This record gives sequence, structure tokens and C-alpha cells, in this order.
Amino acid sequence: MLYTVTDEINLIILYFLQVILVTIVIVNYQLLYPKASRLVTNNMCMLLMVGFIMLTRLSYEKAIRQYAIAICASVITIVIPVLIRKVRSLRRLTWLYAMIGIVGLAAVTIFGSTSYGAKISVTIGGLFSIQPSEFVKILFVFFVAGMLYQDTSFQRVCVTTVIAAIHVLILVASRDLGAALLFFVTYVVMLYVATKKVLYFAGGLAAGSAASVVAYHLFSHIRVRVRAWQNPLAYIDKEGYQISQSLFAIGTGGWFGMGLYQGLPDKIPVVKQDFIFSAVSEELGGIFALCLIMVCFSCFLMFLNIAMQMKDQFYKLVALGLGTIYAFQVFLTIGGVTKFIPSTGVTLPLVSYGGSSLLSSMIIFAVIQGLYILREDEDEEIERYRRKGTAQRVEEAPEAQSPGDF
Repeated sequence: MLYTVTDEINLIILYFLQVILVTIVIVNYQLLYPKASRLVTNNMCMLLMVGFIMLTRLSYEKAIRQYAIAICASVITIVIPVLIRKVRSLRRLTWLYAMIGIVGLAAVTIFGSTSYGAKISVTIGGLFSIQPSEFVKILFVFFVAGMLYQDTSFQRVCVTTVIAAIHVLILVASRDLGAALLFFVTYVVMLYVATKKVLYFAGGLAAGSAASVVAYHLFSHIRVRVRAWQNPLAYIDKEGYQISQSLFAIGTGGWFGMGLYQGLPDKIPVVKQDFIFSAVSEELGGIFALCLIMVCFSCFLMFLNIAMQMKDQFYKLVALGLGTIYAFQVFLTIGGVTKFIPSTGVTLPLVSYGGSSLLSSMIIFAVIQGLYILREDEDEEIERYRRKGTAQRVEEAPEAQSPGDF
């Protein structure tokens, strides 16, 4: 369809290159990690391809760049499952995770460039920019898991909360409130699951609500987003323009979509990053958009399933934290473009344009694959011990006596 509209042969070449990349990713996981989850791999590749298609339609140059980043990310992340499986010292690097995370976020606050009222990225060498918060969120999950997997005493919880609060406050100082909210919710969920104390969860919700009110009064761009969310049509010429165009696009697409190149997604500001779901809904249709949400929900269920079945508490908390990050990020993105919640400037994992977002999302999926393989190893070990115990009991049992012996 893209080729018939543009008559650009480069699109056909790019398409086959994308298919080759996805095929290599699937085959590599099947060959290198036979125990890996095929569902997680297929879902990841499905989301990648949706992103490739929409970015190719929106900007051929950005699609090329996204494809190149995906190649690098595939090479980097293919070794992560074996590291998760073999390296047993990950739980002992707790303070290293915290130190790297705090330094990385602080670097953005000091040296970062401001975009849409927030400092979210650092430019390196004037060639490319990196968004540290995308990677720090993974380290943050490992930090919290390392702090709480053995000791959930009040003192340990207080120390962990202080370090977590430093992460969040640095993000607030950078005015990256979407990432701050993501970190905060992830910590509250992990703390509740680790301690099983409702009081901590309720206290976290109360603190988050109070912080939201304070942020509303402190930051002007937050008030702008709230006004745009409350009544976008009343401010359609200014702050409400983006969300209004998003709602127009979703409504125009209907159930079956306008078709590629038949809509006007370019009318939506930042459509390639924060509002790509609106472009998907307009040109591919509401049914396709709902199916996309179901694929994301399937990923979240797999993450939770792995978390619930892991025997090791550290890896259980890691799987839960990464699943929370993924699910809440999807919720923030789709909720923002549909006017369910105010826009937070968060990307849709694996679909939106952005090198840092794409690489961090693929790292999360690779870590989950490593945890899935660990779970399979645990099940095999339990089954082996069960069979060994059964065989030993059979060998030690007295020989059966015939009726004539009585």
C-alpha cells in the first residue's frame, strides 16, 4: 500500500529488510534459547512491525533511523537472557544500580536540553541524543528488588524509600513528570508486593495524590496540560490543539480506518513519539487499535505470570517491576491520546519513534525472556528431584510377598 501510493521502490527494499530483521530475531531466540517464550518474542516483533509501518508512512528518514536502532538493539539484547541465567551476582549490585541511576538522572537535570517544558535528554557529541530515564527505570527496578527481596523491615523500607524518592525528585526537578510518575507507581507496587502491607500502599497513594496537587501549582506546563485535558475544544487554537487533533483522528478512523496515506496524522504535533496511537487508530482503524492494546495486555499478562511463578523472590520482584513499568507506560500513552487522562509525554513501547525508548523496551523484553528461561530451569529441577525421589522410594520399598507366604 505504501509503495502504490508513493511509487518509491525504496519502501519495498526497506520492507524486506524489516522482515529479515524480525525473522532473524525470532530464529535466534528459537535456536539460542529453546526454552524462551515464543509468545513474548512474537508479541515484541508484532509491535516492532506496527511501529515500522506507521513510521515509514509518517517519515521515511525516521523509519530508516528506527530500523538501524532496532538492529543495534537486537544485537545488544540477544545476550541478555544468558546473562540473567548465568550471572548470579546481579542481586548484590544494589547500590551500584542506585548510584548509576541517580548520576544519570542528575546529568539530564544539569546538562539536558529542554523540550516541551521538560529536560528529558542529553545530546552527545552533537550527533545523537539519549534519554537516560529510559534505562534508569530498569536499573531502578533491580535496585528496589535487591533492597526488598530478603529484608522488608521498617528500617530497610525507609532507606529504600529515601533512595527511590531521590530518583523521583530529580525527575521532578527536570520537569519530566511522566517519568517521575512511572517511577513512583512502580515503587509503590513493588513495595506492596514485597511487604504485603496495605498501609504502605495506601500511604503511597496519598503521597502521590498530594504530590500531584503540588506539581499542578508549581509547574505551568502541567496546568496547560490539565486545561487541555479538561476541555480541549475550548483551547483548540493553543494548548488544546494537540489533543483535539488526536480525538479528531481517532474518530475519523472509525472501526476500519481511513487507510494508509488517507488520513491526516501529520496534523497532530509529536505524532511520531507520544501520539502514534492516534495515527494507528486513524489509518488502520479502531479494531486494529484495540487488537494492538490486546497485544500489549498479553505482554503484561506474561510478565505477571512469570512473576507469580518465579521461586526466587529477587527475580519475582524484577519481573513484577518491569511488568508494572511496561503496563503503566502503555496506559499513560493511550490514556493521554484518548483524553482519558492528561497527556504525560510518554512513548508507546516498541511502536513510537525514539532510540532510547526502543532500546530500553527491547532490554525489558530480553530480561523477561531470561527470567522465563530461569523459571523453566526451576520447573525442570523440581521435576528431576521429584523423579529422583520417586525412584529412590521404589528402590527402598520391601519386595512384595505372594499369598502363599502368609
